[in-house]
Amino acid sequence: MPFSLDAAIPIYMPTPLTFTIADLTVTLQWHPPFSGVSVPAAYQPFLATGSSDIRLELSTGEPQRGEEVPVFDSAPIWSLYRMRDGLSFHLFDSYPELKRTLFIPDEGGSARLAFHAADHNPFVGPALELLMITHLARRDGVILHGCGISRDGRGVVFAGESGAGKSTLSRLWAQKEGIEILSDDRVIVRRQNGSFRLYGTPWHGEEAFAAPGGVELSRIFFIRHGQGNHIRKLSAAGAVREMLKCSFPPLWDAGGMAAALELFHSVATTVPCAELAFVPDHTAMDFALDRAGGTLNPGNRGRMPLPP
Repeated sequence: MPFSLDAAIPIYMPTPLTFTIADLTVTLQWHPPFSGVSVPAAYQPFLATGSSDIRLELSTGEPQRGEEVPVFDSAPIWSLYRMRDGLSFHLFDSYPELKRTLFIPDEGGSARLAFHAADHNPFVGPALELLMITHLARRDGVILHGCGISRDGRGVVFAGESGAGKSTLSRLWAQKEGIEILSDDRVIVRRQNGSFRLYGTPWHGEEAFAAPGGVELSRIFFIRHGQGNHIRKLSAAGAVREMLKCSFPPLWDAGGMAAALELFHSVATTVPCAELAFVPDHTAMDFALDRAGGTLNPGNRGRMPLPP
Protein backbone atom coordinates (compact mmCIF):
# COMPACT_ATOMS: atom_id res chain seq x y z
CA MET A 1 0.00 0.00 0.00
CA PRO A 2 1.22 3.55 -0.63
CA PHE A 3 2.70 5.57 2.21
CA SER A 4 1.16 8.91 3.11
CA LEU A 5 3.26 11.57 4.79
CA ASP A 6 0.47 12.79 7.05
CA ALA A 7 1.75 10.91 10.10
CA ALA A 8 5.45 11.62 9.58
CA ILE A 9 7.29 14.30 11.55
CA PRO A 10 10.20 16.58 10.61
CA ILE A 11 13.72 15.48 11.50
CA TYR A 12 16.67 17.72 12.37
CA MET A 13 19.79 17.42 10.20
CA PRO A 14 23.27 19.00 10.48
CA THR A 15 25.23 20.28 7.49
CA PRO A 16 25.55 19.15 4.78
CA LEU A 17 22.10 17.91 3.84
CA THR A 18 21.77 15.87 0.65
CA PHE A 19 18.72 14.57 -1.14
CA THR A 20 18.04 13.14 -4.60
CA ILE A 21 15.10 14.06 -6.83
CA ALA A 22 14.79 12.56 -10.33
CA ASP A 23 18.36 11.21 -10.13
CA LEU A 24 19.69 14.72 -9.46
CA THR A 25 21.50 15.02 -6.15
CA VAL A 26 21.10 18.33 -4.33
CA THR A 27 23.29 19.30 -1.38
CA LEU A 28 22.44 22.11 1.03
CA GLN A 29 25.34 23.62 2.95
CA TRP A 30 25.42 26.35 5.57
CA HIS A 31 27.52 28.00 8.25
CA PRO A 32 26.74 29.74 11.56
CA PRO A 33 24.31 31.14 12.58
CA PHE A 34 22.73 28.04 11.10
CA SER A 35 23.10 24.99 13.34
CA GLY A 36 20.87 22.60 11.45
CA VAL A 37 17.81 22.30 9.24
CA SER A 38 14.52 20.64 10.07
CA VAL A 39 13.66 18.33 7.16
CA PRO A 40 9.92 18.13 6.39
CA ALA A 41 8.34 14.70 6.15
CA ALA A 42 7.87 15.09 2.39
CA TYR A 43 11.63 15.31 1.82
CA GLN A 44 12.63 12.42 4.07
CA PRO A 45 12.12 9.67 1.43
CA PHE A 46 14.54 11.63 -0.80
CA LEU A 47 17.45 11.91 1.68
CA ALA A 48 20.65 10.57 0.15
CA THR A 49 24.42 10.55 0.28
CA GLY A 50 27.10 10.94 -2.36
CA SER A 51 28.44 13.55 -4.72
CA SER A 52 26.29 16.52 -5.72
CA ASP A 53 24.89 17.55 -9.08
CA ILE A 54 23.48 20.78 -7.57
CA ARG A 55 24.82 22.72 -4.60
CA LEU A 56 22.87 25.30 -2.64
CA GLU A 57 24.52 27.50 -0.01
CA LEU A 58 22.35 29.01 2.72
CA SER A 59 23.20 32.39 4.26
CA THR A 60 21.63 35.32 6.08
CA GLY A 61 21.54 39.04 5.39
CA GLU A 62 21.10 41.06 2.24
CA PRO A 63 23.38 39.82 -0.58
CA GLN A 64 25.60 42.16 -2.54
CA ARG A 65 23.65 42.78 -5.72
CA GLY A 66 24.94 44.07 -9.00
CA GLU A 67 22.78 45.50 -11.74
CA GLU A 68 19.48 43.61 -12.05
CA VAL A 69 17.17 43.62 -15.06
CA PRO A 70 13.53 42.54 -14.52
CA VAL A 71 12.71 39.38 -16.48
CA PHE A 72 9.59 37.71 -15.09
CA ASP A 73 6.98 38.51 -12.45
CA SER A 74 4.99 35.91 -10.54
CA ALA A 75 3.81 38.25 -7.79
CA PRO A 76 3.24 38.12 -4.92
CA ILE A 77 5.37 35.00 -4.40
CA TRP A 78 8.42 35.65 -6.58
CA SER A 79 9.93 37.79 -9.29
CA LEU A 80 12.97 37.15 -11.46
CA TYR A 81 15.87 39.43 -12.41
CA ARG A 82 18.78 38.87 -14.78
CA MET A 83 22.24 39.65 -13.44
CA ARG A 84 25.52 39.64 -15.30
CA ASP A 85 26.38 36.08 -14.27
CA GLY A 86 23.09 34.45 -13.36
CA LEU A 87 19.45 34.58 -12.30
CA SER A 88 18.20 36.28 -9.14
CA PHE A 89 14.79 35.19 -7.80
CA HIS A 90 13.30 37.57 -5.24
CA LEU A 91 10.98 35.52 -3.03
CA PHE A 92 8.23 36.83 -0.77
CA ASP A 93 9.09 40.52 -1.20
CA SER A 94 5.55 41.34 -0.05
CA TYR A 95 5.96 39.24 3.11
CA PRO A 96 8.66 40.84 5.32
CA GLU A 97 8.86 37.85 7.65
CA LEU A 98 9.72 35.47 4.79
CA LYS A 99 11.88 37.54 2.38
CA ARG A 100 14.75 35.70 0.69
CA THR A 101 16.74 35.70 -2.56
CA LEU A 102 17.73 32.71 -4.68
CA PHE A 103 20.70 33.19 -7.02
CA ILE A 104 21.41 30.56 -9.70
CA PRO A 105 24.67 31.06 -11.61
CA ASP A 106 24.78 30.56 -15.37
CA GLU A 107 27.97 28.53 -15.33
CA GLY A 108 28.92 26.10 -12.58
CA GLY A 109 29.36 26.96 -8.94
CA SER A 110 26.84 26.89 -6.13
CA ALA A 111 23.42 28.43 -6.10
CA ARG A 112 22.80 30.66 -3.09
CA LEU A 113 19.72 31.16 -0.94
CA ALA A 114 20.00 34.27 1.27
CA PHE A 115 17.43 34.91 4.00
CA HIS A 116 16.56 38.53 4.78
CA ALA A 117 14.14 37.82 7.65
CA ALA A 118 13.84 35.73 10.78
CA ASP A 119 12.52 32.68 8.92
CA HIS A 120 15.52 30.61 7.74
CA ASN A 121 13.64 27.53 6.55
CA PRO A 122 14.79 26.63 2.99
CA PHE A 123 11.76 24.37 2.53
CA VAL A 124 9.29 27.26 2.84
CA GLY A 125 8.30 28.67 -0.52
CA PRO A 126 9.28 27.77 -4.08
CA ALA A 127 13.09 28.14 -3.90
CA LEU A 128 13.94 24.45 -4.23
CA GLU A 129 11.35 23.90 -6.94
CA LEU A 130 12.63 26.89 -8.93
CA LEU A 131 16.15 25.55 -8.55
CA MET A 132 15.03 22.16 -9.87
CA ILE A 133 13.02 23.65 -12.77
CA THR A 134 16.08 25.59 -13.90
CA HIS A 135 18.41 22.60 -13.73
CA LEU A 136 15.94 20.16 -15.30
CA ALA A 137 15.74 22.41 -18.38
CA ARG A 138 19.47 21.75 -18.82
CA ARG A 139 19.16 18.02 -18.19
CA ASP A 140 16.27 16.78 -20.38
CA GLY A 141 13.59 17.00 -17.70
CA VAL A 142 10.40 18.79 -16.73
CA ILE A 143 7.94 18.92 -13.83
CA LEU A 144 4.38 17.91 -14.70
CA HIS A 145 1.29 18.78 -12.67
CA GLY A 146 -0.02 15.27 -12.18
CA CYS A 147 -0.59 12.20 -10.07
CA GLY A 148 2.04 9.56 -10.83
CA ILE A 149 1.80 5.87 -10.01
CA SER A 150 4.10 2.88 -10.38
CA ARG A 151 3.32 -0.80 -10.67
CA ASP A 152 5.45 -3.67 -11.88
CA GLY A 153 8.29 -1.30 -12.70
CA ARG A 154 6.24 0.90 -15.02
CA GLY A 155 4.80 4.34 -14.44
CA VAL A 156 1.70 6.21 -15.52
CA VAL A 157 0.97 9.92 -15.15
CA PHE A 158 -2.54 11.30 -14.68
CA ALA A 159 -1.84 14.92 -15.59
CA GLY A 160 -4.14 17.88 -15.24
CA GLU A 161 -4.56 21.43 -14.09
CA SER A 162 -5.94 22.29 -10.65
CA GLY A 163 -9.38 20.77 -10.14
CA ALA A 164 -8.96 18.09 -12.82
CA GLY A 165 -9.12 15.25 -10.27
CA LYS A 166 -5.55 14.40 -9.27
CA SER A 167 -6.33 14.22 -5.55
CA THR A 168 -9.43 12.14 -6.22
CA LEU A 169 -7.45 9.65 -8.29
CA SER A 170 -4.75 9.48 -5.61
CA ARG A 171 -7.33 8.52 -2.99
CA LEU A 172 -8.69 5.82 -5.29
CA TRP A 173 -5.24 4.45 -6.20
CA ALA A 174 -4.38 4.29 -2.49
CA GLN A 175 -7.03 1.57 -2.17
CA LYS A 176 -5.40 -0.62 -4.84
CA GLU A 177 -2.91 -3.30 -3.83
CA GLY A 178 0.47 -3.19 -5.52
CA ILE A 179 0.29 0.48 -6.51
CA GLU A 180 2.94 2.97 -5.39
CA ILE A 181 1.85 6.61 -5.59
CA LEU A 182 4.89 8.66 -6.54
CA SER A 183 3.07 11.96 -6.06
CA ASP A 184 -0.46 13.26 -5.92
CA ASP A 185 0.43 16.63 -7.45
CA ARG A 186 3.85 16.97 -9.13
CA VAL A 187 6.00 14.43 -10.94
CA ILE A 188 9.14 14.70 -13.04
CA VAL A 189 9.72 13.19 -16.47
CA ARG A 190 13.32 12.87 -17.70
CA ARG A 191 14.80 11.53 -20.91
CA GLN A 192 17.64 9.16 -20.12
CA ASN A 193 19.47 6.84 -22.53
CA GLY A 194 16.83 7.23 -25.21
CA SER A 195 13.79 6.47 -23.03
CA PHE A 196 11.69 8.35 -20.50
CA ARG A 197 11.67 7.88 -16.74
CA LEU A 198 9.02 8.93 -14.23
CA TYR A 199 9.90 10.23 -10.76
CA GLY A 200 8.02 11.43 -7.71
CA THR A 201 8.78 14.71 -5.96
CA PRO A 202 8.46 16.12 -2.43
CA TRP A 203 6.00 18.73 -3.72
CA HIS A 204 2.84 16.83 -2.93
CA GLY A 205 -0.80 17.91 -2.89
CA GLU A 206 -3.51 17.64 -0.28
CA GLU A 207 -3.31 13.83 -0.14
CA ALA A 208 0.38 14.02 0.89
CA PHE A 209 1.88 11.22 -1.21
CA ALA A 210 5.55 11.51 -2.14
CA ALA A 211 8.03 8.81 -3.18
CA PRO A 212 11.24 8.97 -5.28
CA GLY A 213 10.22 6.54 -8.01
CA GLY A 214 12.43 6.19 -11.04
CA VAL A 215 10.47 3.87 -13.35
CA GLU A 216 9.87 3.63 -17.08
CA LEU A 217 7.17 6.03 -18.23
CA SER A 218 4.64 3.92 -20.09
CA ARG A 219 1.62 6.21 -20.55
CA ILE A 220 0.23 9.69 -19.90
CA PHE A 221 -3.45 10.36 -19.32
CA PHE A 222 -4.70 13.95 -19.35
CA ILE A 223 -7.61 13.82 -16.95
CA ARG A 224 -10.93 15.52 -16.40
CA HIS A 225 -14.11 14.68 -14.53
CA GLY A 226 -16.78 13.11 -16.72
CA GLN A 227 -20.25 11.58 -16.71
CA GLY A 228 -18.66 8.22 -17.43
CA ASN A 229 -15.28 6.62 -18.00
CA HIS A 230 -14.09 7.46 -21.48
CA ILE A 231 -10.76 7.63 -23.26
CA ARG A 232 -9.77 9.60 -26.36
CA LYS A 233 -6.47 9.16 -28.13
CA LEU A 234 -4.50 12.36 -28.74
CA SER A 235 -2.35 13.35 -31.68
CA ALA A 236 1.25 14.29 -30.97
CA ALA A 237 0.38 17.98 -31.37
CA GLY A 238 -2.58 17.60 -29.02
CA ALA A 239 -0.42 15.87 -26.43
CA VAL A 240 2.20 18.63 -26.60
CA ARG A 241 -0.54 21.22 -26.09
CA GLU A 242 -1.81 19.38 -23.01
CA MET A 243 1.70 19.00 -21.58
CA LEU A 244 2.24 22.75 -21.93
CA LYS A 245 -0.98 23.40 -19.99
CA CYS A 246 0.02 21.24 -17.02
CA SER A 247 3.80 21.61 -16.77
CA PHE A 248 6.32 23.87 -15.09
CA PRO A 249 8.92 24.77 -17.74
CA PRO A 250 11.26 27.78 -17.35
CA LEU A 251 9.01 30.37 -18.98
CA TRP A 252 11.67 33.03 -18.42
CA ASP A 253 14.34 31.20 -20.44
CA ALA A 254 14.06 31.03 -24.24
CA GLY A 255 16.61 28.23 -24.49
CA GLY A 256 14.97 26.30 -21.68
CA MET A 257 11.55 26.66 -23.31
CA ALA A 258 12.90 25.45 -26.65
CA ALA A 259 14.38 22.43 -24.88
CA ALA A 260 11.07 21.79 -23.08
CA LEU A 261 9.07 21.90 -26.32
CA GLU A 262 11.48 19.48 -27.98
CA LEU A 263 11.18 17.21 -24.94
CA PHE A 264 7.37 17.36 -25.04
CA HIS A 265 7.36 16.45 -28.73
CA SER A 266 9.70 13.52 -28.10
CA VAL A 267 7.48 12.29 -25.25
CA ALA A 268 4.34 12.68 -27.39
CA THR A 269 5.81 10.63 -30.24
CA THR A 270 7.26 7.93 -27.97
CA VAL A 271 4.81 7.49 -25.07
CA PRO A 272 1.09 6.79 -25.65
CA CYS A 273 -0.94 9.85 -24.60
CA ALA A 274 -4.71 10.11 -24.23
CA GLU A 275 -7.46 12.16 -22.63
CA LEU A 276 -9.22 10.35 -19.78
CA ALA A 277 -12.65 11.39 -18.54
CA PHE A 278 -13.57 9.52 -15.38
CA VAL A 279 -16.12 9.13 -12.61
CA PRO A 280 -14.78 9.23 -9.03
CA ASP A 281 -15.12 5.60 -8.01
CA HIS A 282 -13.27 2.28 -8.31
CA THR A 283 -14.53 1.73 -11.86
CA ALA A 284 -12.20 4.50 -13.02
CA MET A 285 -9.20 2.55 -11.68
CA ASP A 286 -10.24 -0.66 -13.39
CA PHE A 287 -10.93 1.25 -16.60
CA ALA A 288 -7.49 2.89 -16.53
CA LEU A 289 -5.73 -0.40 -15.75
CA ASP A 290 -7.54 -2.11 -18.60
CA ARG A 291 -6.74 0.65 -21.09
CA ALA A 292 -3.11 0.74 -19.98
CA GLY A 293 -2.96 -2.96 -20.80
CA GLY A 294 0.25 -4.77 -19.99
CA THR A 295 1.97 -1.60 -18.83
CA LEU A 296 0.33 -1.93 -15.43
CA ASN A 297 -1.14 -5.43 -15.32
CA PRO A 298 1.48 -8.01 -14.25
CA GLY A 299 -0.67 -10.80 -15.62
CA ASN A 300 -0.66 -9.41 -19.16
CA ARG A 301 2.67 -8.48 -20.69
CA GLY A 302 1.18 -7.34 -23.98
CA ARG A 303 0.12 -3.82 -24.82
CA MET A 304 -3.51 -3.07 -25.58
CA PRO A 305 -4.01 -0.36 -28.19
CA LEU A 306 -5.97 2.71 -27.21
CA PRO A 307 -9.43 2.90 -28.75
CA PRO A 308 -10.01 5.74 -31.20
